[in-house]
Amino acid sequence: MKFEELKMMRVFALAMLCLFVVVSFASENCRIKSVEWTGERSEFDELSMNDAVGAPCESWRVAKQKLLRYYEDHGFLGAKLNVDVDSAGVMKCELDRGAGWVWAGAENLDSGATDVDVFRKLTGLDMGAAVSLSDLERSESRLARLGYYEQTAGVRLFRDPVRNRVVPAFSMRAAANSYAEGFLTYSSDGNVWDGRIDLALYNILGTGRDLQMNGYSQNDARRLEGLYRERFILGTSWDVVLRGFFEDDSLSRNARIEVGVSRNIGFNFEVSAFVGIGNDEKSSSFEMKFVSFDRSVLPRSGTSADMSLSWIMDRPDSLDSYLRLESSLVHYIPLYRNFIVRYSAAAGTMLPSGGAFSRDDLFALGGLDSFRGMMYRLVRTRAYGFSQAALLWQDGYDLSIELFYQPGLYRRMAPLHGWAREHDYGIGFTQYRKSWSFSIYYALRNGCDYLDGVLGFGVKTLF
Repeated sequence: MKFEELKMMRVFALAMLCLFVVVSFASENCRIKSVEWTGERSEFDELSMNDAVGAPCESWRVAKQKLLRYYEDHGFLGAKLNVDVDSAGVMKCELDRGAGWVWAGAENLDSGATDVDVFRKLTGLDMGAAVSLSDLERSESRLARLGYYEQTAGVRLFRDPVRNRVVPAFSMRAAANSYAEGFLTYSSDGNVWDGRIDLALYNILGTGRDLQMNGYSQNDARRLEGLYRERFILGTSWDVVLRGFFEDDSLSRNARIEVGVSRNIGFNFEVSAFVGIGNDEKSSSFEMKFVSFDRSVLPRSGTSADMSLSWIMDRPDSLDSYLRLESSLVHYIPLYRNFIVRYSAAAGTMLPSGGAFSRDDLFALGGLDSFRGMMYRLVRTRAYGFSQAALLWQDGYDLSIELFYQPGLYRRMAPLHGWAREHDYGIGFTQYRKSWSFSIYYALRNGCDYLDGVLGFGVKTLF
């Protein structure tokens, strides 16, 4: 009896194996030959599912997911698509879109630190617009990038079936992102010290208003600049921005004040337009910014790109006017675990390039914003370009170590002629302790002695 049972088990196992082989062979050779629809559908629906024709029979799942995602991004959260493929390779589809949904006003479940109307506009989700899950994901990224908040939980959706509205409920706790920072730099080449102080107040009293001030001082040079942003003026999507600077050094003195408007386009783009007045000059400019960082502090991925065009008129009765063009790029690429690659580049020029511009109209190189191997605003030029490749190691939000290399190019000023090249490199550390951070870097210029570098120290506190 036991022998017969064992024999039957072997026969059964062999039959199952054969069946598996036959089914596997059939599925590998099964191809979708045509698509048949039942019920209502659009030409877009037919074209979307026709992409699966000629593909293996199991490929309909990918086409189905893409079509449902499309409807989820156009308000139809309950869309259903029934698909069945018969043995002849005919794919039968039946679509039920369901009711359309629109956005209600966004809510923040974890903080009352921001005005309700301001928070709703900061999300970028328009009340009354069709619900889009992709827009919801971009909205979460945008709020994280602002630095105003810390996300404590994922966003939740609550449905109001009476008016087919969906309430996006975020969990965003107010973050201590305003800061004061001091930076001191020493260059052994010339035995020169300089200092810089930055103050930034973000989301003042929960209104979304921002105020930024920074000052720089050296033995023979001083600079003070600031920016104030008033969010969503008169209930619109436009911001009003006031900015200006004052600069005084041994050769010139210059000041300019500008007022303009800006607004976000979508979730990553911002456009701005300014008019200004300075020392016997007028200016008008157009600027565009793109930001897709994954977070505001120590980003690990994403891109930031800036472009500006400024038309400067020296005097109303003068033909000495010129166009100033400038652009910059920062891109982060996660490499492996805590290792990240950051690439930065900038380029600028003034047209016509042969103009006899005053010193204060020139581009400036040096310092944290460009060449760390140069003192702040060490080089003035009509045109320049620089790039930076850096390898970073980040331990969460606690520690960042980077090795950087900076090749650059700038045009010499009189009495020198032609173009000059720079190759700077160095190492930097930043240590975070709760609301404090400490940073240090050492940068060398190519061809200099290892002891003739630029040493920088920084202290920053959040509040």
